[in-house]
Amino acid sequence: MTKKSTPDFVENLKAPQNIESHFAIVNKNLRTSANGRNYLDLTLTDKSGQIKGRMFPEENVEQVFDSINTGCICNIEGRVNEFPPGSKHLNIIINSLTELEEEDYVLKDFVRTSDHDHDDLTNEIITTIKRVENPYLKNLLKSFFCDKEFTDEFYIAPAAMIHHHNYRGGLLDHTVEVLKICRTLCEIFPKLDSDLFYTGVLLHDVGKIKAYDYDSVKIQMSQDSILVDHLYLSAEMVKKKMGRLNFPDELSHKVLHLILSHHGDVKLGWGSTVNPKLPEAVALHYADHLDAKVKKMFQK
Repeated sequence: MTKKSTPDFVENLKAPQNIESHFAIVNKNLRTSANGRNYLDLTLTDKSGQIKGRMFPEENVEQVFDSINTGCICNIEGRVNEFPPGSKHLNIIINSLTELEEEDYVLKDFVRTSDHDHDDLTNEIITTIKRVENPYLKNLLKSFFCDKEFTDEFYIAPAAMIHHHNYRGGLLDHTVEVLKICRTLCEIFPKLDSDLFYTGVLLHDVGKIKAYDYDSVKIQMSQDSILVDHLYLSAEMVKKKMGRLNFPDELSHKVLHLILSHHGDVKLGWGSTVNPKLPEAVALHYADHLDAKVKKMFQK
């Protein structure tokens, strides 16, 4: 049995640096370099963050690729570099990779979770719902966030597989961060319908509880989200609730519009099925995009 060791966590890595440490393999791809050489492109994580790993086997690249199990913990030897050079984006050139047995590592070292206080985040949502005056919108929000089965899933779900907020509790983090941005937007633009706006914020990504299958280490797309995007899943969930609450048609369409357009103009190809046409929809798109982009910059 290998003696358990403390990993050299992602947040502490620097370039250039030789390294031998443990990482979880959460994603793998087989790629071809500009000079035609096949290589393995891996996403490595621990509890502190994620980093790309590239491996260039001399032969049997496909065989090596097939032998790597996503979700496993591996001992990795290699060198930390900046790629592209001078970019400050770190990656590991992997010389060797060995899957570890469960007794060889401490699982909590590889479980990524939110850095924020859970109660503070949930209180932000509860306080917002209390301030909503429109009775239809308030009841809609309560139908979700007063449902323990829903909140048990929503409060621990990731917000993405690889990019921003891709950890347990990431969806809650992202939702509250967007909510805080939108509060400032309401101060700057007081003509925004704050009840509609905050409803869109709190519900725009609820479909992500169905979009990913995940465990302590690995996040992958669910069968649902492979076939239909999380925008559709969110709109479908919200539409069902509104049907039970006898929503006015115009208000129902506005709420669904915010959800279906929050990835921006259709021509961007980011999943929106309609261009944002309401001031609240435009504001939600930019708040959502800002939070995702800035968060990604701080994630290794």
